[in-house]
Amino acid sequence: MKNQFLTLNLIICLFLFPKLKAQDTEVPRTMQYVDLAVGAGDGIYTGALSWNRTHGLLKSKKLRLGYGLRFSAFSGSNLNYITAPANLTANEATIDTLLVNSPLTLGLSASIHIEYLISSKFRVGFNIDALGLGFGSESNTTFISNNIGQLPFNPTAKPTALNVLLIGDNDIGQLKSEFYLAYALSPKLLLRGGLDMTFSEYTTNVKLTNDNDRFRYKAMMLFVGISFNPFN
Repeated sequence: MKNQFLTLNLIICLFLFPKLKAQDTEVPRTMQYVDLAVGAGDGIYTGALSWNRTHGLLKSKKLRLGYGLRFSAFSGSNLNYITAPANLTANEATIDTLLVNSPLTLGLSASIHIEYLISSKFRVGFNIDALGLGFGSESNTTFISNNIGQLPFNPTAKPTALNVLLIGDNDIGQLKSEFYLAYALSPKLLLRGGLDMTFSEYTTNVKLTNDNDRFRYKAMMLFVGISFNPFN
């Protein structure tokens, strides 16, 4: 009787084990993460705190699409911001420069996320800010123009108040995007690293050459981040 009982238990375990294993490796329909990221380049720095949620597509759920909310900061020293509006950047003759002594721009934006799970340990992804608000303190600047008669030469400027993703030079405000590779340190913890691209933008207190008051700095740097899933 004892041997029959052990045999029955063994059969049940052998029958259930594949299902338990499949459940352990099954990709969740939704994933949520809180993420902290920092990046640095040649005299430029960025940091971001964000929350994001992705949803699995198709049967495998490995391809994932999602959304999030990100607070980001960009800083540097003596950076040359150039004319931002797309209708002016198309012509080199209408591109001016705004030297910002100690830039610090902040943004709070909704973001778009796309990700692919290569395996249980590795994933690749891309995210980008879509719409939000920009803010920060006023900065001293030096205006450099093709039209030397344009005044003032030292206007003050503040971070552009609205962030809008419109593609390329049509973009407005501070927008961050990331290309990354992530490694799962545990079921709850991801280590990310890759390329950070941040558009930082200032608006001057007066209209300058070509009736323009918006100037942009395009930053590219490496970054590292850590993501935590409290619901896994």
